Amino acid sequence: MTETKKLDDEITSFTVSNGKISFTALDYGCTITNLFVPSKTGEKIDILLGYDTLDEWKAGNASHNAIVGRVANRISGASFTLGGKTYTLDKNDGKNSLHGGNTRYEKMIWKGEAFSDEEGEGVRFTRRSPAGEQGMPANLDVCVVYKLTKKDELIWEYTATSDGDTPINLTNHAYFNLNGKGTILSQHLQLDCPRFLKANEELLPTGEIVPVAGTSFDFTKEKTVGRDIEKLITEKSDGANAKLTAPDAPFGYDHCFVTNGDESKVVRLGEFWSEESGIHMEMFTNQRGVHVYSGNFVAGSKGKGGVTHKRHDGICFETERFPNAVNEPRFPSAVIKANEPASAFIEYRFGCE
Repeated sequence: MTETKKLDDEITSFTVSNGKISFTALDYGCTITNLFVPSKTGEKIDILLGYDTLDEWKAGNASHNAIVGRVANRISGASFTLGGKTYTLDKNDGKNSLHGGNTRYEKMIWKGEAFSDEEGEGVRFTRRSPAGEQGMPANLDVCVVYKLTKKDELIWEYTATSDGDTPINLTNHAYFNLNGKGTILSQHLQLDCPRFLKANEELLPTGEIVPVAGTSFDFTKEKTVGRDIEKLITEKSDGANAKLTAPDAPFGYDHCFVTNGDESKVVRLGEFWSEESGIHMEMFTNQRGVHVYSGNFVAGSKGKGGVTHKRHDGICFETERFPNAVNEPRFPSAVIKANEPASAFIEYRFGCE
C-alpha cells in the first residue's frame, strides 16, 4: 500500500507499507524521513535519525537519509581534470569538496511517482542534472528507486545516464539506529570487507588499500561498533583520527571499506543488529566500497522528538565508488562516458531476533 500526501505547493510525501515494515520518502532530495521496523516486543521503531517537520528537513545540512550526488564523498582540492580540462568545484569541506558542494541533490525537488511490481511497492524519483551544475560536465539523467518487498526487503537502486563524460558516485546518507534512540556504540556490526582505504587527517583516502586484519577496522567477525572506536585515535594503520584527542572531538569511523564485489554483481556486505530491539539488518550491494560513518559530527544537532543528539547516535552505510577516484589513479575510475549507464544497488533484509 502506498499513500501520497502534499506537504506544500512543491513537496509530496510517499508512505509505503507491506503491513509489517513501512517507510516515508519525500520528493525533496529523495529523502527517506522514516523507516518503521518491528522490534522483538512488537513495537514498531523508527530506525532512522532525522527531523519532525518539513521546515527542519529543509534546514538540515547533514544529508540526512537523502540521495547524494553527482559525486558523493570527498574530492581533493575541490577540482579534477577530465579530457584535458580542469573543473573547479565548491570548497565546502576545508579545501576539498564534499557530497556535491553547496548545491546538493538533497535540496532539490525531484519528480516522484508510486509504482508496484511482482516483488512489492515503492517510489521512483527522477531528475535531470544539467551540465555545469555543481561544476560538473555533461547533462545527467538520474533515477532513484526505493522499494519495499513482500519479504521485508528494502531495496534502493540508483541509475544514471549522461550525454558526455562525467564522474558519478551516487549514494544515500541514511543514519541508522536500530533502537531508535541513544548511542549505536553497543549495536553489533559485521562486514564482509577484508580491506579499507587508509585516510589522512582531511578524511581523504591516501590511495593505499590496506588489510583490516590486526586493526580497529576489522569487522570481519562481529563486534560492537564501539568496542575499538577509541583505539582509532592511536591507530597506527590510519591517520584520520590522530589529532582528535579532545573529549568532545569528532573521532570515529569515517572510512571507506572495500567489499568483495564490483558493479557487475551483487554481494553480501554484512549485517547490523541490536540486542536491545532485536532488529537485524543484513546488507547486500553491487558497489566496491561502503563508507561507514559513525555519526562523529552529530553532537549538538536536534533530532526527532526534540532530542539533542550526542556523538555516535547514528551510523551510515554509504555504498559507493571509491572516494576521490577522479584524482586517484590507483582507484577504479568513477567516470562514465556518453550513454554509458551507471547503476548502484543496496538491499536491506530485515528480521527480528
